[in-house]
Amino acid sequence: MFGFGKKVKKLEGTDILILKVAESQNRHFYQVAFPSALGNDIVNMLQKLQKSSFNQKEYLGEIGGFHIITYIEAAMNFEVLDEIDIEAHPVQIQDFANILLRRLEANEESGEHEENEDLAFIMGELTMLRDGSFIPQT
Repeated sequence: MFGFGKKVKKLEGTDILILKVAESQNRHFYQVAFPSALGNDIVNMLQKLQKSSFNQKEYLGEIGGFHIITYIEAAMNFEVLDEIDIEAHPVQIQDFANILLRRLEANEESGEHEENEDLAFIMGELTMLRDGSFIPQT
């Protein structure tokens, strides 16, 4: 990690994860933005999801098979230079969590996949992110 900037400003910034998607028709990657204060917890949760057996198209739809390629910490500013390209726009963590959660809930309701503790944990984390009740671990 490079360590640019001051630790004090880290909590005020925006973190951005860039996720590459294996086989998507609409996007090749997602930029996911979230407050820096939640950074470590969100990155850890998404890394767990990335490594899990649920990181497949059958579970996550178009996002399935993603992997994290870049983590930008405490960005104080960013500018979208190509307004037309959907991939140029960061997706807020609440929206990204909602996309993942809707897909996982649809699978659960259809009975396609059996219940699992890891899946329940991930769905709980995503629900908190979507609802804005995610509390960072201290």
